[in-house]
Amino acid sequence: MDTSGTEMDATTFLHLTSLLWLLAQSLPLILWPSFIITLLASANYYPSPHTTKIETYFARSLGLSQLFFALVLLVLSGLLPLGPAGTTSANNPYAQAVVLITTLYHAAAGIYSYTRFTATGGQVAYLIGSLGSGFLSCVGLYVLLFGDEKRLSRRTGADKSTSGWPFRNAVADKRKKTRRS
Repeated sequence: MDTSGTEMDATTFLHLTSLLWLLAQSLPLILWPSFIITLLASANYYPSPHTTKIETYFARSLGLSQLFFALVLLVLSGLLPLGPAGTTSANNPYAQAVVLITTLYHAAAGIYSYTRFTATGGQVAYLIGSLGSGFLSCVGLYVLLFGDEKRLSRRTGADKSTSGWPFRNAVADKRKKTRRS
């Protein structure tokens, strides 16, 4: 097992892909809100060539909130260290909390996009949003359940912090029985 830092662990992958996904969603909302409004309009609704000021305001405020959510994610995950040079994401106390919040956000966004996709008769923009957020929520669930590989023993390769949830550790139980007898 190579732990030299050249491999990307699952937590870092989740944080970076979430950052890129949120940036991909926020920049068009900020720069070109009329395109997004036209893209998400129903088939029998023909918006005026000029969007209203309230539509532009809401689109840009949503884009800015997603942009700043991505920046908060970047800072709290430890990928952008703001403290001393020795602080990394491995010993960042907020990394797991950020994984939970990010997973919940992507799950909610994926469910919402899917329900809008089925309710509108299959608009592609909602399908893309559902697939992207669904993928990221699955990665987040993986990270929450199995974590990253930072706690693996170099000698045996076994996980040092195993517990009985959600799966039993039969190897550790067997070792405990042999030690007791």
